[in-house]
Order: sequence, then structure tokens, then C-alpha cells
Amino acid sequence: MSNSIQLAVVGATGLVGQAVLELLAQRQLPVGRVFAVDTADKEGETAAYGNLELDVHPIDGFAFENVAMAIFAAGSELAREYAPLARAAGAAVVDFSSAFREDDSVPLVIPSINGALLADAGEAALASVPNCTVTPLALALAALRPLGLQRVSVATYQSVSGSGQAAMEELADQTTALFSQRETESRVYDKRIAFNVLPQIGALDADGTSEEERSVERELTRLLDLPQLQVEATCVRVPVFFGHAWAVNAAFEHEFDMEQARKRLLAAGLQVVAADKLGGYVTPMEATGNEAVWVSRLRGKGRTLSFWLAADNVKAGAALNCVNIAETLLKQNGLI
Repeated sequence: MSNSIQLAVVGATGLVGQAVLELLAQRQLPVGRVFAVDTADKEGETAAYGNLELDVHPIDGFAFENVAMAIFAAGSELAREYAPLARAAGAAVVDFSSAFREDDSVPLVIPSINGALLADAGEAALASVPNCTVTPLALALAALRPLGLQRVSVATYQSVSGSGQAAMEELADQTTALFSQRETESRVYDKRIAFNVLPQIGALDADGTSEEERSVERELTRLLDLPQLQVEATCVRVPVFFGHAWAVNAAFEHEFDMEQARKRLLAAGLQVVAADKLGGYVTPMEATGNEAVWVSRLRGKGRTLSFWLAADNVKAGAALNCVNIAETLLKQNGLI
């Protein structure tokens, strides 16, 4: 083990980048230095890393040859341009963006589900992190996969933080305007988000499926290694700042025992809430700020199982998986 390892977090001032830095500091990995990296307009800002304030380095001209790994949390455009440069400089890359998620040559990974895909990744590896809407759902369904999973129908209730800081400001501004009896402005979303729900996230394809729904369908089947799995998703943006929720209905090959399903979810590390605890369910507000994926409203009928999921989309849905993949790669290469 060495404490001379250096890491870079690209997109360090964004919501996911900040959460990645927080988790890296909490894990106390034997890392010598962490660089906060972002776009040129963020130069002069700082990012918190434990008790330290890191100066933000502009990505244009950043010396990736000085780091063993770069965690990208900065969007697909930046990832497509700079991830290849980082790898060419010898750094492994963990990317939380849509840039490489549909590239079959790049492993799409949740270590507890398909971490074996990283085994032959090498030192300058590239690993893609699933959509934050997909990861908590995949963790629950992976636990239930041995029961003969055949079909999944899910409705997501996604907070505005999934669209970034500007969306959070829009929700706050619209809420204030409505209470002040002023006109609202919509810049991030096509329609007002305050006191409203928007049943479309991303552009629609010819079949009327949204970009986010396609992401859920494609990434789930790939992560679970179930290409024939039927996935039906409806993705909705809701006026909540942090925390996503999912209403899930899953169908299985045979009838199953409810206690077996419960035990499988618990064994996979999910928090299963009994009907008489915490009001019988967990809301996005209660899930925010922790790393858990919460299961409640668990009920079954015949060959189907229905349940409610809640998780912090930034921490549990995105940053935690970035850090887990990074740690897996560093250990695998004997660097920590």
C-alpha cells in the first residue's frame, strides 16, 4: 500500500463531484493528494475535501500524468473530450456521464452486481457509472434476480437535483414567486416545476419513449445481464430538491415466498422497512444525506412483487458508485 497515490475529481464543484470528494475523505483511502478539477470558468473557486479546501484546477492543461485515476462527474461533453486524454496519460478513468454507457467495449459497472467486469481492465481502465436513476433500482432487482425475474414496470419520481444546480435554483425561484404572487420563469424545464410534476425527462424517440426511460431500460438489462428482460419505465420529474423514488412492480417465473424476497433484499445490503416502522415507508426526504437504498411498501401477489424505493440520487445513486469503482480498480492494481 502507498500513500503517494494521487487522484483527480473532474467536475469537483458540481453536486456529484462534491459528494465524491466527501466520500473520498470519509473513506480515508491511502491517497497522497486529491486534485479538484473543473472547467476554466471555475478557476479560483475551491472544493471541500474533508477539512481541507482544494483549489480548483482548470481541466484545460491539467497534467493527468500526475494522477493514477480521474473520477469524471462533469457531463458527457467533457468526458468525451478529456477522458481519452487522461487515459493516454496513464490514468484510469471512472466516468459518471452518458458518454460511454452504451459503448459495449466499456464496462458499465456496479461492483456488487458485476464487478468482475473490471478484472481485466488494466491500469488505464475506463469504467462507466450507470445513471443515478438506474443504480438503486438495479441493486434491488439484482437481489431478486435468482427468483426468475421476467418483467419490470417502474415509475420514477426524480428530484430536480438530477438536473443540476440550475434546476434547484429554478424550483426555489418559482416557489418564491408563487408565494409572492409573481409570474414564474422556466429556463431549465419546459413547464413550471414548482407544485407540479413533469412526465417527461429528455427528448422523445419515435415510439414516444423519453431519453431517461431508454436509459433505464437499456442499462438495467445490461447490468443484470438479462437481455430478454422486459422493462417498462415512466420517468417523472417532481418538485423535490434531493432524493429519488421508484414505484416498482416485478414479475417472476414462478410464485415465490415473500420472506425469501425480503431476506434477499436485506442480504444485498438494502434497508427493508416493515409496515409498522417509520410510518411504514421511507420518503426521498428521509433518504437524503445517507448512502442507503430504502425498500418499503413491500407486497406480493401470485408471481408479482411490488415495492417502493427511495434513495439519495446524488450520494447513493451516483457518488457512492463512483467511489466504489475507483476503490475496486485501485485495489485491483495494487495501488492501495
